[in-house]
Amino acid sequence: MNTLIRNVVLVHVAVLALAFSWIHGGARPDLLLPVIPWLAAFALEFLLIFPQAKSTETLSEARSRVWGALARDPLLYAAVALTGLLVIPLFNVAGSPVFDEALKQWRNPTPPLAWLPSCVKTDEHAVLLLWFPPVLIAALAAKHGILKKGKRQLLELLCWNGAALALLGFAQQLTGAKGIMWEGDLGSQFFSTFGYPNFAGAFFTLLFALSAGLWFGRASDNVIGPNAGNAPRLDAASFMGQHYLLVAVLLNLGAAVASLSRAAILLCAVITAVLGVYMLLGAWQKTETGGRIKLLAALGAAVFLAALAFKAFAPTGLSAEVRSITPDSVIERVTGRGYYHARAAKEIFRDHRVFGVGGWGYPHYVTQYLKPEELPRMQIVGGANVHNDSLQFLAEQGWVGYGLLLVCVSLLVVPLFVQALRLSREGATSDAGAFTFPTPAWLYRWPAPLVGVFVGTSATVCHSLGDLPFRNPAVMIVWVLALVCASGFIPAARK
Repeated sequence: MNTLIRNVVLVHVAVLALAFSWIHGGARPDLLLPVIPWLAAFALEFLLIFPQAKSTETLSEARSRVWGALARDPLLYAAVALTGLLVIPLFNVAGSPVFDEALKQWRNPTPPLAWLPSCVKTDEHAVLLLWFPPVLIAALAAKHGILKKGKRQLLELLCWNGAALALLGFAQQLTGAKGIMWEGDLGSQFFSTFGYPNFAGAFFTLLFALSAGLWFGRASDNVIGPNAGNAPRLDAASFMGQHYLLVAVLLNLGAAVASLSRAAILLCAVITAVLGVYMLLGAWQKTETGGRIKLLAALGAAVFLAALAFKAFAPTGLSAEVRSITPDSVIERVTGRGYYHARAAKEIFRDHRVFGVGGWGYPHYVTQYLKPEELPRMQIVGGANVHNDSLQFLAEQGWVGYGLLLVCVSLLVVPLFVQALRLSREGATSDAGAFTFPTPAWLYRWPAPLVGVFVGTSATVCHSLGDLPFRNPAVMIVWVLALVCASGFIPAARK
């Protein structure tokens, strides 16, 4: 099998993820529409026709294996059910709520079929079909059409894509660009291809954690079992072979901070602390007294250089954003206590529990749930969002839609967690004898890239409690693919 056919699924999944991030950060449906459906269709087609084949099987045998695995995968049926649920409202439009001046009350129109999901506007609801089906197709294609080595390569490629976008953002800042790709004047804060700072912050924060996990796995020889776990080393004795991924780590971290997203700055600090302790404990255990002194010196130098870089290269406004991060502001943002969005979304959900009000229905319904004293300070810019993904999906998709979303997420997270627990528990694989854990074994029962995936995806979930990272397909597809590709770092189970 030639190289192109062997890797065609990998290439198309990667291109789909790159397209979401490079096309205005995934936030312009008009630009996504001519591209994304075709890329998703090709990824699905090549999954069924040209999946990656193992060295012991023919392409025909690989197809049979993949088709059988797809047929048994509940994620496929959950994805089909969610897609069907999102298609129905396109043919069951209710229209916008209307305020009756005579009666001084709101009238919510009834859709043609009141017992089916509906939406306010077809074109607004249809945007969700540019998000969820392509992302789920990418997940299925990566899960079943790409082998372990390909998954490792895909995850690293996503990290380098983030690094490239970071360089673009830094170039725009250095040249004083007023708009994305130097086009026009956006009139608001942006970074790289993302017109909304919190989208950029969530995107680069996730990739910072992923690239840090990949780098530490390679730099520390964090491999579990012979020939298992991490991607093949370029040159075990070479500094560049061990540490070249540190470039992606620093670029993604710098981009997350430069986005001026307070959530990203806070989460990057937490991720740095968590992964820093994780890495230092292992390095401390492996070194003698002299090495530990050098380690402490290197740590001090790194902290000094980071502070110096922060002082010298910090973008305008960063200090103000850092000072505004207080415990009260974090609690207020997560709870929604300081504004009306969380309360209004809960009340919309209370009145439309089963199917919600349809995609982007929240901004059409929110006005009628405002108190008189809240009307004068109604949010215009950014007011279309609850700034809490779960509450907005509940209000717009109801229990049924939100439940299907949780089912899809569970079908990605639970199997991965079960594999990780099995790795901790088992002492042998089918082809490698006993597992060989890095030192100290109690800390490194899981490969470092897997730890990076769990930390990064958890950070995005935390971010979604006070903002909307999962309403951006560029963030969503990286989040989903990270969970799928993490299994590429786990040795095969004993048969």
